[in-house]
Amino acid sequence: MPGVNSIKLLTGNSHPELAQLVAQRLGIELTPCIVKKFADQSIDVRIGSSVRDEDVFVLQTGYSSHVEPNDALLELCIILSACKTASARRITAVIPAFPYSRHDKKDKSRAPITAKLVANMITVAGADHVITMDLHASQIQGFFDIPVDNLSSEPSVARWIRTKVEDWRNCIIVSPDAGGAKRATALADLLGVDFALINRNRKRAQNRRIREAKAEEARQAGMPFTSATAMSSADDLTKSGLMTPAAGGEHAHNGHAAQHLPDQLHTRLSLDPHASSSTAPSGSAPTQRRQPFYSLIGNGVQANESGDFFITDEDGRQVYSGGHGNHPRVSGEASGDSLLGGSGVGGPASGAAGGAQADDGTELSGSAAAMAVADKMEILVGDVQGRTAILVDDMADTGRTLALAAKTLRDAGASRVYAHISHGILSGRAVDLIRKLEMERLVVTNTIPNGEKVEETGGRLEVMDVSPVIAESIRRAHHGESIAVLFTDNLMGF
Repeated sequence: MPGVNSIKLLTGNSHPELAQLVAQRLGIELTPCIVKKFADQSIDVRIGSSVRDEDVFVLQTGYSSHVEPNDALLELCIILSACKTASARRITAVIPAFPYSRHDKKDKSRAPITAKLVANMITVAGADHVITMDLHASQIQGFFDIPVDNLSSEPSVARWIRTKVEDWRNCIIVSPDAGGAKRATALADLLGVDFALINRNRKRAQNRRIREAKAEEARQAGMPFTSATAMSSADDLTKSGLMTPAAGGEHAHNGHAAQHLPDQLHTRLSLDPHASSSTAPSGSAPTQRRQPFYSLIGNGVQANESGDFFITDEDGRQVYSGGHGNHPRVSGEASGDSLLGGSGVGGPASGAAGGAQADDGTELSGSAAAMAVADKMEILVGDVQGRTAILVDDMADTGRTLALAAKTLRDAGASRVYAHISHGILSGRAVDLIRKLEMERLVVTNTIPNGEKVEETGGRLEVMDVSPVIAESIRRAHHGESIAVLFTDNLMGF
C-alpha cells in the first residue's frame, strides 16, 4: 500500500495472526516486539527497532485464547508506555475487541465502571488515538479524552449475507435481546429487510420479594418486621443456595411484586389445608392463614391451595405444570435454559417431563422450577414463519443466549437460522454448545482468535476476516483522511 512506509505496527501476544494480516494489507513488515514473562510472572517488553518520531500503531485485542484478558490489557499498556518513552511521534492503540466493554455502567450498588478505568489506563500509558470495532456500548467512546474511532463490521456482514444466504431478500434480522435492537434495525435497514427481536422476560427484584414474604410471615406471627430483617433473610437464602443473587428492574403484577421464592417459603406462606372449622377451638373462628402464594406469583403462574401450579403464556395456553407430588411438565412453546433438550443442549425436550435448572446448573423442582421457567420465557416480537432468520449480536461468551434464541426462532417456524457475532469470546463449553445449536452457521469476526475452533465445531463456526477494514482505517489515520467511508456499504474491497 503506497505511502505507509513510515508506519510502525507492533503487536503483543493476544492476536499475532490478525496483526500479520493487517501488515500484509498495508504492505509493511511487523516491527519486532518481544513480549514475555519473567519467572515471577511480570511482563517484559522489548521493541526491536527504533520508533523515534514515527507513527506507531499497537494492535492488541482484549480477548484471546492465547493469553488471559488481564495479561492482554497489561501487555498493551506496557507496549504503549515503551513507545512513548522511546519518543514515538504519535501512538495509536488498535483494539479490535475492547476489554471490559460489558462493564460500562454502574448497574448495582458499589459496582465499578471498569471500562472507564481501562480507558484511563490506555490514555495514561501513552495512547494518542484509539481504533476499536463494534463496542458493546457506544458511550465508552466518551470515557476517553483522546479521539476514538469505533469501526463497524456491519457493512462486511451485509456483504456476507448477500453472498452466502439464499433468498436473502426474504430474510429477517433478529436481535437476541432488547438491548441489541438498534444493531438489528441498522443492519435490516442496510439490507432493506424486516427485523424482529426476542424479549427475555426475566424478573430480578428478589430482595423486594423476600422482604414482602418475610413481612407477611411476621404479620401472621404477630412479630415486628424491619427492612434489616428482610435483607438479612435474603442474604441467608443466598448463602444457603435457596436463591441466587440478582439485580435489575422490578416487575409488578396486580399491585404486587411478582414472587420468586424458594419452596420452603411458599410452604410456610401457603394456606394450611388441615386448618378447618372442625379443628378450631370451640367458639372461635376457623384458623386460616391468608394464601399469598396465588396472589403474589402472577405473571402467568397460577397455583391452588395444595401447591399445584401451572404456567400460561401470553395467549393463555398452559405451557408448564407441576406441584406437590407431580413432576413438572413442559408443553407448547415454552422456552428457556431448561427447555433446550430438543436441540441437544441439555434439559428436557419440549413436551416431555423433566425438571428445570438454576443458572448454576442446580436441579429445581416444585414451585422453584415453575418460577425458573417463568423467569426465562422468551417472547419473540416479529414474524419469522417460513423465513430465514439471522441473529446479530456484538458478543457471544458462553453461547447460552444464542442457544435460547435459536430454539425460539425454530419453534416460531423459521426455516433456517444463522447468527453473526462481532466478537466470539466462546469461553467455557461454548464450542460444545455450538455443535448442538439449531442453526446452519455461526459467523464471527477475527477480532478474537478462533481459527482452531472451526474444526472443533464441525464446520458450523465460520470466521470472517475484518483485517481489510482495520488496515484501511490505519492507512487513513496515518494520512489524515476521513474514515467515514468505512461505515458505508459502497467499497467492496473492505
